[in-house]
Amino acid sequence: MSDTAHQDQNGGIVPVPSHVDPKLVVDFDYEKPPGIEDGDTYKALKRLHAGPDIVWTPRHGGHWIVTRAEDIKWVQETYQLFSHKAFSSQGRSPFIPPISVDPPDSIRYRALFNPYFTKRRVEDVYQISTREIIVDLIEKLRPKGRCEFVREFAFIAPVSVFFNVVNLPLSRREEFLEWGRMNSWGENEGVRAKGRMAMIDYIKGLLKDREKNPGDDIFTSISGFRNNSRFQNEDEIIGMAYLVFVAGQDTVAAQMSFAAWQMAQRPELHHRLRDDPAILPQAVEEFLRRHGLSNTFRLIVDDCERKGVQFKKGDLVMVPIGLSGLDERSYDDPFRVDFDRPPAPHNTFGNGAHLCVAATLARMEIRVFLEEWSKRMPPVRFDPDKPAPVSHAGAINGLSHLHLAWDV
Repeated sequence: MSDTAHQDQNGGIVPVPSHVDPKLVVDFDYEKPPGIEDGDTYKALKRLHAGPDIVWTPRHGGHWIVTRAEDIKWVQETYQLFSHKAFSSQGRSPFIPPISVDPPDSIRYRALFNPYFTKRRVEDVYQISTREIIVDLIEKLRPKGRCEFVREFAFIAPVSVFFNVVNLPLSRREEFLEWGRMNSWGENEGVRAKGRMAMIDYIKGLLKDREKNPGDDIFTSISGFRNNSRFQNEDEIIGMAYLVFVAGQDTVAAQMSFAAWQMAQRPELHHRLRDDPAILPQAVEEFLRRHGLSNTFRLIVDDCERKGVQFKKGDLVMVPIGLSGLDERSYDDPFRVDFDRPPAPHNTFGNGAHLCVAATLARMEIRVFLEEWSKRMPPVRFDPDKPAPVSHAGAINGLSHLHLAWDV
């Protein structure tokens, strides 16, 4: 789950502060960036690269946007100036530790999460069931000859993996999927709130159960956090559990969807993955680079300067990860997926103190998907009888639908 910007009561638009250079002001709404009506979120975002490296928009209460990879990394790493904690404490995002907390306080929360996402545990334990889940979904899809990939595969796979990782019964999967759809796709805030509250109610019951019947899973550890000497209140427990529920579901689903979209456009990518599985780890990184997903926010806690731009204490700054991977200063021909691209770091999972705790799990899920999909499926194409793919922006970039067809 990603942070969302504060909405000003007057439609989210505010006057330009006196310290903001008028030359840096752009009318940019990260939920509906200009050009998104053409169907491609990333081309819409990329328009910002035609202007200054750092810009300010009056939308969503007014905030800065860093558009270049080097500046995005700088903001991600410099938590002393760009705070998740301060942003959350002002009520601008939910309290979901460790995301909502900066060092050193975040360390105690990350220490609880870390043992469940080690490389050894992911590869030796979670990978086996992940492969079984993905193979089962593919084998059920293949005879049909067509699908709407987002809802028939991409949402189901990571949720099923999640249920296995946290020892929840698959019998509740459809119910959870519905809550997730409401939370992510609800047509208004009332529907989205209803989905969130359904999750939270379930979480509360689950934590009570784990307190009485402990197991070897992360919810048992979260429930046991009440015995931690630095335990503060129930909001910590609910926030951590809620983060486990939502983190990685939309993002992994979106990565799988964008990868399938790329393979439908360029069948040679499918063939390469099938014929040269040694390229899989590099392919995962390339898809992650090409399709950065989150648009997160930080609150600036002290005056500072970057590239001649004056930031003031109390300003908001947005970090559009999708723009980081499209920076031609860092990546040649950035829109093109190239498995032979020289290795280069990307900012998709964050940097420094807020590096994604479950990045190893996400990488494994995407790798197994690419391997099994390219091996078991024939090359896919866009279904000519269905609407063309459409992507959306917001807290998480993604595909609204992806209709695929293939020969049976």
